[in-house]
Amino acid sequence: FPSHDRLSKKRARQNKVYVGLRKVFLVNNPRCEICGVPSSEVHHKRGRFGDRLNDDNFFMSVCRSCHNWIHRNPLEAYAKGYLVTR
Repeated sequence: FPSHDRLSKKRARQNKVYVGLRKVFLVNNPRCEICGVPSSEVHHKRGRFGDRLNDDNFFMSVCRSCHNWIHRNPLEAYAKGYLVTR
């Protein structure tokens, strides 16, 4: 079996916090900010690296389809503010 990278203890703690933040964010932002259908995901406009995982200033409520679009079309997503420079 291939070896899998283990999460650091710090990242494991961050992930636990994120689960709660994500849940609250989606309750408070139940519609996709792009198309208006019910949201199912939190997009991280500045990425998820390090402490950015839990920085809700850069969260965006999105549906799966729009989340896919953001990552397939980064230049347009930057132009629309769905991605921001790190």
